[in-house]
Order: sequence, then structure tokens, then C-alpha cells
Amino acid sequence: MRLISTALTFGVAFAGCAGERWPEPTPVDPAQYQRDYEQWRQDQQQSANVSLSIVGIWPVPQGTTAFGSDGTLPIVLPAPAPVRTGVLTLVGDAVTVTPASGTALMFEGGGTVPPNAPLGLYETTLALDSLRLQLVDMGDESPQRLYLAALDQSRPASVMPIETYPVDQRWRVPARFAPFAAPKPVQVQDVRGGTVDYLALGQLVFRIDGSEHRLTAFGEPGAPQLFVMFRDRTNGSTTYGGFRMLSPKAAPDGWTVLDFNVASNPPCAYSRFTTCPLPPPENRLDAAIAAGEKRHPAAQGFAG
Repeated sequence: MRLISTALTFGVAFAGCAGERWPEPTPVDPAQYQRDYEQWRQDQQQSANVSLSIVGIWPVPQGTTAFGSDGTLPIVLPAPAPVRTGVLTLVGDAVTVTPASGTALMFEGGGTVPPNAPLGLYETTLALDSLRLQLVDMGDESPQRLYLAALDQSRPASVMPIETYPVDQRWRVPARFAPFAAPKPVQVQDVRGGTVDYLALGQLVFRIDGSEHRLTAFGEPGAPQLFVMFRDRTNGSTTYGGFRMLSPKAAPDGWTVLDFNVASNPPCAYSRFTTCPLPPPENRLDAAIAAGEKRHPAAQGFAG
């Protein structure tokens, strides 16, 4: 996901009787900001298009799992896939695929899939007419929770244009990073009833209309960006009922910016065939964030 990369510097404002220092971001170059914002919109549209083209996702348990268009199989591919397309075999964390006899199952880059071909996580894409099959996982659990995802390239792009609030510079909010004494391993719930492992680095402290709020931020120590999932009072009305996301710059000097103009929907806002983590309970804001990506009324994602 490409995020706005405009360099942000801060001036210092003084607020409150005690002279509390609270920085304000200096104005950005409007033309560059608009270009970056339009690129973000294009990236979000592409993400929505990919999500909308996903036509199925199925767990891959240990042992053998048959897949094809036969409705009695554990993995039922959409027609016109062959009745019996092949078999997946999971032993430990290793997955192989064996096509059914006479099935033209190909590697996306070219070549027929041989028996017992290794199926790498996110690395190997299988092609069957317009269908693309890929092995995905949910989190860093051991043993891994593996799924087979199917994408249909015949679905037209941009059939569901994303919707956003108008850009408003007041939603570029300075935030103070309050690091934890040490990064905290956290198990975050996901939409499929499991958990995903994250590393909580600290909290971002910021103000909206004079009220102070906090959001737990995830990431890796030393990484250039943080990752934030949040809920707010617009969820379920003007925005997706689940949550939205931000990836602010890391704050080595203690301050960063939460630019809610680029608050993004997760893939599960558009498709129920996706795998998304959920925000921790403390990341529910008692404020209406009227900025960023809206919900699309026709989207058939996970209910939030």
C-alpha cells in the first residue's frame, strides 16, 4: 500500500494555562499533496478491485484436500472449473498440489503443474482459465492457518468506485508517540475467529476538537512506518462498519502525523472472501472521523 510521502515538519504552538507544548504540522505544498492523495486513491481503488475479484477462500487442513467444482468437495471452485481439479496435501507447514488427470492446471508464469508440485505461501500462483489460485495464511501462528484463495480475472475492474470524504487539512493531526517500555507481543482477533500476532510498540496521543485520544500502534522496532487500526463513531453509517487503517511515519523524535484524509478500508470492507485482523478494543475512538475512505453501500464484505 503506497501512502502519502510528503515530508512533514513541525512548528511549535503553545496551548493551555500551563504552557503545554503541542506541535502543529506546517502547511504542505498543496500541489504535491494533491498528487500524493490522488495516487493514494488510485491505490485504494486497485485494492478494492482485487478484493472484489476474490471468489472464494477455504481452509487447508493437514492431510489431503480435494478441490474442483463438485459441490461435495471441501474446496468448491466456481464453474467452469473441472469437477475434479486436483488435490492439495499439507504435511507440517509444507503444501503440494497434484492436478487431476487431464486437468490443464498451469503455473501463472507458464508451464503445466506436475504431480506433487510445491505450493509456496504467496509465492506460487496457479492458473485455470481466468481463475488464479494462491496459498495464503493468517498470522504467525504455529501451526500456520493456511487457506486457498481464488481470484477471477474475468471480473471487470472499477465496477465499484471507492468513495471518500473531501480532503480537509484539519484532519492532518499531530500525534505524540508514547513508546512502551518494551515492545509488547499482542494477539489480535481476526474476522475468521482466530488471532494474528502483532508487536505493539506504543501509543499515539493526539487531540481532536480539544479532546485527547490514544491509539495503540503496531510495527517493528526501527521500521519507517507504524500500523494503526481504529474504529470511530462514523462506522456503520458513512464508513465501513468494521474499521479503517493508517500507516503513519515512525516517530524517532517523538512526533508524527495522523493524516485521516488517507484512512483506508481493509479488504474485508469489500469482500467476505478476505482475511483481516481487527482493531484492539482500546482503538475505538469516541469521535467521528469524517475523513478518508467511506463505505460502499453495494459492497458485500464482512459485517462490522
